[in-house]
Amino acid sequence: MQIQPLSMKDLLSSTRNESELSRDSFLEKLSLLSVSYFCVSTEMRFILQSRVEFLTSPIKKRKELESEYWHAKALEIACTFLPSECPLLNHILLSY
Repeated sequence: MQIQPLSMKDLLSSTRNESELSRDSFLEKLSLLSVSYFCVSTEMRFILQSRVEFLTSPIKKRKELESEYWHAKALEIACTFLPSECPLLNHILLSY
């Protein structure tokens, strides 16, 4: 997977505030936030798995909890705002 960074200009759909408050724009930004949290969680899990032999038990447990926290935040946002048939929501839910 290749991820390109977003700039603040990419998040602004137009210069009018009314369009920023539209339902589609709002759902798009919530989807991006949910994907961001999910990616943070997944990357933390991958890093933890690759360094499991070097970490002590308390540090490993703390990192696992932190990864679960970000995954839960992604799931909370997705469940609260996205439609139940949304593929993104289903992916986050199934990987939880």
